[in-house]
Amino acid sequence: MQSVWGEAIREEIYIGIYSVMTWISYSFALPAALVMGFYFYGLNNSNPKLLKKVKTFSWLPAIILTFFFNPINFDTYQQTNQVFWIVYCSYNVGIGAVVLTLIWRGIHIEKTPEIKRQKVLLGAVVMPATCYVLITIFIFHTFGLTDLFKAWQWNVVIVIVSFIAAMIMAFRNGFLGLKLSARTYDWDSDMDLISKGADYTNHMLKNQTAKIEMCIEHLKQHHDSTDLPEELAIMTRSISSLKNYIDRMRRHSQSINLIQEPCRVADLLTEAASLSPIDNPDIKLNINVDENVYLVCDKSHMEEVFVNIFTNAAEAIHDSGTIEATGGPDKSVYCLYIKDDGTGMDESTLKNLFTPYSTTKNTEKNFGLGLAYCMNVIKKHGGSISAKNNRDKGVTITITFPLKRVAQSGGEG
Repeated sequence: MQSVWGEAIREEIYIGIYSVMTWISYSFALPAALVMGFYFYGLNNSNPKLLKKVKTFSWLPAIILTFFFNPINFDTYQQTNQVFWIVYCSYNVGIGAVVLTLIWRGIHIEKTPEIKRQKVLLGAVVMPATCYVLITIFIFHTFGLTDLFKAWQWNVVIVIVSFIAAMIMAFRNGFLGLKLSARTYDWDSDMDLISKGADYTNHMLKNQTAKIEMCIEHLKQHHDSTDLPEELAIMTRSISSLKNYIDRMRRHSQSINLIQEPCRVADLLTEAASLSPIDNPDIKLNINVDENVYLVCDKSHMEEVFVNIFTNAAEAIHDSGTIEATGGPDKSVYCLYIKDDGTGMDESTLKNLFTPYSTTKNTEKNFGLGLAYCMNVIKKHGGSISAKNNRDKGVTITITFPLKRVAQSGGEG
């Protein structure tokens, strides 16, 4: 009798554990997927405040449902309560539909080729598995399709196939930012790492250059100003180069905090053109954008982005040529195109164009941080930046922004 009693207690414990685990998966799996979907869509870049609210309130329906369906009794609900299936089917299928829509839209609006490829791969793995779970668990049970109740067990096969596909993708070109070599590809962290290193480097360089400058001034006092040794002139030029390096390193690697306001796109480009060090009078810079288009952005950072791009375009034009800036809406984004008719780039240079410290120029003046900084700024605005060779000659830089950042008047879009 005692053995039977013990068996009953153990069975009750197992059923209770099963019920709680089922409650967790039925109640919280899809809200977690919903948060992932908003990250996938890019809401963390375009509207972080809204994302914070989504993360807070996505769990609220699950908590409310707990007051109507006790987690301990989920096993009983599954077997006897049709209202339970209707409620949880509506809840999970509804959220699932939103998640699938966010994934599809996230793929559709992504303009950066490498990121888009990663999103397509992730969608190919996640979307079929999500649809299968929603159909076999919730829809079949809600409509009482008893002959198909066991179909959910094939989820194991779906998971295994998805895992194998993910591993193959990771082995070949990387998947979800990870390669099997354990070398991670974090799309947003490069400039953060550079910023931390730059703080230490700048501090050290400032201290050392101050000492060298003091020594130079001391040595100059022992020589006639008209007869200074060439070595002192070399040291002075070197100090000037180091100061320039420190200043550009600080500006291009510092953490970006946006101060946003509506800015006329034409004015941003015109101001940047006036600030760009283009000395060659045979290089023409044409700006052809709608005068009434405004962009909600950080004015100083955005002007710096355009200065960098105009300067690079001018340096790619050796004798004479044209740089042209145009813009307009394209489906769900606003695009700016900056085209030059310079020498173009080889595939290796294009591939690493926005990689920090990647440069083919004179490294005494250029440190390979300008375009990495540009990408960082554009990403902070929820946009993307890419480059491609033109069919004839030169390069076109394409910058995209979410349409909600763009307006036809001074108000926010």
